[in-house]
Amino acid sequence: MKLKLQLLSLCFIFCIFMMSAPVNAEKNNIFESYDNTRVIYGYLENGVTYIPIGEIWRQFGNQLSFDVNEQKIFFSTNQGAITLGFQSAIGEINGETITLSNPTKKIQNTVYASVRDVAKLFNIKFDHLDKSMMELLLDTKKLLIHIKPITSAYLYHPKKIDVIMYHHFDPNRSDSLTVTPERFREHLDKLIQAGYETITEEDLYQYKTNAHYKLPKKPLLITIDDGYANNYSIAYPILKEKGLRATIYIITSYRGKQPGFSRHFTWEEAKEMYDSGVINIESHTHDLHYYVQQGKKQKAAILARNANEDERSYKNRILNDLKTSRDLIRQHVGKESIALSYPYGVYDKTVIQLAKEAGFKLHVTIKTDKNLRDGNPVIYRVNAHGDYSGEQLVSVLNS
Repeated sequence: MKLKLQLLSLCFIFCIFMMSAPVNAEKNNIFESYDNTRVIYGYLENGVTYIPIGEIWRQFGNQLSFDVNEQKIFFSTNQGAITLGFQSAIGEINGETITLSNPTKKIQNTVYASVRDVAKLFNIKFDHLDKSMMELLLDTKKLLIHIKPITSAYLYHPKKIDVIMYHHFDPNRSDSLTVTPERFREHLDKLIQAGYETITEEDLYQYKTNAHYKLPKKPLLITIDDGYANNYSIAYPILKEKGLRATIYIITSYRGKQPGFSRHFTWEEAKEMYDSGVINIESHTHDLHYYVQQGKKQKAAILARNANEDERSYKNRILNDLKTSRDLIRQHVGKESIALSYPYGVYDKTVIQLAKEAGFKLHVTIKTDKNLRDGNPVIYRVNAHGDYSGEQLVSVLNS
């Protein structure tokens, strides 16, 4: 009996340990063995894998320079000076002309070369881990590259941009605002299979205002509201694993705090995610994410006038809050926030004007509609319900 009790105790302790272990830790550990400072994407076209040679050379810790006028890129290597042209099969090694097996590509101001040409020119070894990932080795450093179809490259003029919205991630809960890690991974897998490629708010703004700006063939903006700690511990590693990007709209006054039932990630964690290239950080106001009791009704704080507050004072208060959120994101993350997600999705003409004065270019709602190349700065989103299967989510986007 005593032995059985000891065994039961050990089993209980083991179960508690397993429940507290990081979600999908075994898959996330793969990234710890690489020297990437940022995520790197390559593209597959007609059996040829193209990789961003400048970014790769820089992440290996080496020097390079560009001459935009001559459309050339220069590398300093152990073999000597290497010069490659933009969208050209002709290059040079120490002044001697060479011919590449495939011309380089210029995609959104980035030069891509075939991985076999890169391996030969720079003595870099490469290995395909699977269809979507490869590793590059140079001396003692090793980089991980996500390989995507050429339809993911910024080469197209799509008719619309889909935007989806998440909030919480929880292993034990699934509802309209909460998604399990398994369901989130399923969503992303089905979106990838359907041909979607993730973009940023900067891309969306350019799409709205620049008729010549190119994007992936099926662009998708993944957004996450509020900035909970589970965004960092669950969503971020899964997005990194899948080679996709997302934006987290943060309530800047909540960083590292627990104002309610859920803790919010810290500024240091926000900076880490942003620097990785996987996560973009935008504003969900500084401290306007709550309701105000006005008589028998509640009103969102961003629209509510305080007692004895005139219109001018109200506008100054809201404007200062919005400016503060942008200032803090700039200070702690190092980027200019251009998009504001309105708390509870509510806004009016006055609030939009104040947001513009604060420096925001995009106004993100929870309304559902199409995001077209029409100059409209209001962004519509589809809620990625935790009960949706991956196929259901794709079907909603296609409807």
